Amino acid sequence: MKSLSKTFVDALIIKQARNRLTFKELSQITGVNNITLSKIINKKTTVSRESTFDKLNDWLLEDM
Repeated sequence: MKSLSKTFVDALIIKQARNRLTFKELSQITGVNNITLSKIINKKTTVSRESTFDKLNDWLLEDM
């Protein structure tokens, strides 16, 4: 399991907002379940699987 820092979650929220993506759209782009995304972005969980973290991290690093 991977710990999700406040900075990481805030970066997800900012990029999601800038791209005006719903949880469903973000789910399709990243390959992460939309319920899982909702829990992470709404700060209802502080850990995730390594694969989930990697998918989200890869998405964050795109277009940098």
